[in-house]
Amino acid sequence: MRKQLITEKYRSLRLAVLKQTQSEFEQLQPDLIDCISLTEINELALVAQNQWHPSPVRQIGWDWRQILQQYRRDHMARLELAIWHHQDLSGLMIGKASEGRLVVKINYIQGGDAVNPLKGYILPIASRCAELFAAAINAGWIGIQDPIENEDLLHYYHLLGFNQRDPFDPRNNALFKRIS
Repeated sequence: MRKQLITEKYRSLRLAVLKQTQSEFEQLQPDLIDCISLTEINELALVAQNQWHPSPVRQIGWDWRQILQQYRRDHMARLELAIWHHQDLSGLMIGKASEGRLVVKINYIQGGDAVNPLKGYILPIASRCAELFAAAINAGWIGIQDPIENEDLLHYYHLLGFNQRDPFDPRNNALFKRIS
């Protein structure tokens, strides 16, 4: 019974974070009002992701179904995000709070096809979701786990505020941003 209550608490929190992030994003980008939708990752998102045509220069490719199953099984304090432009899936993200609730990390993130109307918005949207989730659980940091070591991407992460190495474990390959 207690586990069910905690699970529902975090699901309600995730949904509130998605709703607030979408509202904030639409205020910043009024031309996208009624064009985007932020949801948890569901079966429609998993099927849509399988239709993506990966770029030949893309350095990543995950089994999102397997990751989602693992995170749902092992992490109640998780964040999952599907970013939609109309009916087209534009991005996915899964993250989680650390054991001590000090950090909320973006563990997996991926944008859709090369022709993606939300290209350039996926990480800022995911980052804002992580910030709101972290604030709600009183975590002072958000992080990107295993950032791609590409000079342009690292510069982009820094522009978004991810400019510190893991302050809790210097061996960990993550970039952090303080939110409080």
